Amino acid sequence: MSSPAPPRRPSPADMPRHPAPPAAKPTTATARTPAPAPARSPQHSGLQTAIAPGKLRDDEVFKSLFRRGLFLSGLPPQARLVAHTLAWYAHHRTGQITPNGQPSVERLARETGLDPNRVRVAIEVLWQRGWLRRRPILSGPRQGRPRMDLVVPAVYLDQVRALRSRHRTGG
Repeated sequence: MSSPAPPRRPSPADMPRHPAPPAAKPTTATARTPAPAPARSPQHSGLQTAIAPGKLRDDEVFKSLFRRGLFLSGLPPQARLVAHTLAWYAHHRTGQITPNGQPSVERLARETGLDPNRVRVAIEVLWQRGWLRRRPILSGPRQGRPRMDLVVPAVYLDQVRALRSRHRTGG
């Protein structure tokens, strides 16, 4: 004799689908008139200054500052993992990744064990928060393709320097 099957638990897939909202048709007036640029608030410009790439001094090594900054960053774990993996490709003093050394999303997915879509999201997070700089390759066979370089945002570079100075002075 077998016991009765436990009651089935509902899942989100059991919910009815909602119809898609109707698409708004552009009028001729709005189609021709560009939208005004959003006003820049002082808070927005401060944010841009904070995530701007920090300037390294001649006696500083990029990779050690980058790793220490990541510990302070509060980035999601997947973004930190991708950042640490990208650091293997970067020059230890500058953070630049050569055009020939640019890893693909698929390669980063293999090396991190993450899904390629999660790697793409992590790269986007790193870029939005100032840890990654994207720019086109200007010459050679890969001309026009995107190039990734690692950077330490100015706000975290200042924090790492402050921690180092406190550590050296014993405070």
